[in-house]
Amino acid sequence: MNRPNDDFLPREYIEHKQDRRVHFAALSLFAIVLAGVVVAFFITRSDWQRVKEIREEVSIRYEEAADQVRLLSKLEDRQARISERAELAASLVDRLPRSVLLSEFINRMPEGLGLLEFELTSHLLPPTLPDDADAPSNRPQRGQTTAEAQADPRVEPPRWRTEVSLLGFAPTDVHVSAFLAALNEHPLLENVSLHFSEEIDLNELSVRQFRIKVELGPDADFHGVTPMLSAAFGALHQ
Repeated sequence: MNRPNDDFLPREYIEHKQDRRVHFAALSLFAIVLAGVVVAFFITRSDWQRVKEIREEVSIRYEEAADQVRLLSKLEDRQARISERAELAASLVDRLPRSVLLSEFINRMPEGLGLLEFELTSHLLPPTLPDDADAPSNRPQRGQTTAEAQADPRVEPPRWRTEVSLLGFAPTDVHVSAFLAALNEHPLLENVSLHFSEEIDLNELSVRQFRIKVELGPDADFHGVTPMLSAAFGALHQ
């Protein structure tokens, strides 16, 4: 009968040998786990380093974009200021030259119609209110501090509404109606209205005396208007 070789060894030696095997296996597993933890740590550290670099790069780009936005805001504010000053300077130029304005009425008069009075009255319009009625007119704009807004308040150019009153005479009411229709077709004339038309004796002739009132808005500009030739002037050059 065969007996195991361990039967010749002491029991304490065998148990000690088994314990050493278990300890060796446990140490091996611990080393493997520790190595995995170390490798995972370095991989995670590398990933966090990459994330940190990306965050720093994004932060730098954000600061550069913020600088560009601030610069753009300053440029837009400067452009708005220049535009306001240009508009203010343009408001000082008379947009309604009397000679051009009078010629616009005369060139639209039917043959036989004449003017006795030409009266022009201008009314200063109140400044336009901002969207927020309680907001001050010098509140800071984008890219501007409150101190800068108070030191350089916005100045709104004056706006005028002009009223023209025409007193004239015509052979018949048909001539008056034709003149009224011609004025209504003018793109810069507003609220053309006939106030009265009555029969009078002028130099022993019976004619129709009338008064027409016309309004000109604050944006009306007659500098770029090409005068329309009257019918009599056109017939003279034909």
